[in-house]
Amino acid sequence: MNNPLQIKSIGITDSPELIDIEKPEQGLELHVGSNVFRNTNGVVKLQGKEQLVLETQPQPLALLLTMDLYDEQGTRVGHIRRNALSAHSAGRFTITAKAGGEATPDDPPSVTVADRITGHTVFEACLMQRRKILITVGHLYTHKGELVTVSPHYCRIGTGLTLFGDVAESRGSAATIG
Repeated sequence: MNNPLQIKSIGITDSPELIDIEKPEQGLELHVGSNVFRNTNGVVKLQGKEQLVLETQPQPLALLLTMDLYDEQGTRVGHIRRNALSAHSAGRFTITAKAGGEATPDDPPSVTVADRITGHTVFEACLMQRRKILITVGHLYTHKGELVTVSPHYCRIGTGLTLFGDVAESRGSAATIG
């Protein structure tokens, strides 16, 4: 009864039976700090450039991350493709991915990227529901060298832009920040 699209079955008109019609597959809902980007394709654009992509894998249930990593000068220092670090990135970054078999309701499928040099968690996201992804931590740089900070309360790029509690409809395209 949770599905709002229902019709009566054909046959006896007094029949209380309802047939559920499946809704078409919708995009991912990304929660970036306290901000919500609805119906996205999983791509996050930072300052006009597609910098990260989040995907879900059904079997086993997992969250997949593809991402370019930059330093404070805007120089690309790493690349992750579907939770695998490129060869030149492995010395500087670590990635930890937890799939559905290892996950529990209190500890859902997730992906975490850490910088070995600074010790910071660069990026962390978890799959809260089948199509709802929560980005809980971010401490990374854009291709322009500006720091992106994501906390549970906000998303900030540099000193000029802070998003707090915004809700955006992406209509099947990228979540655009900055």
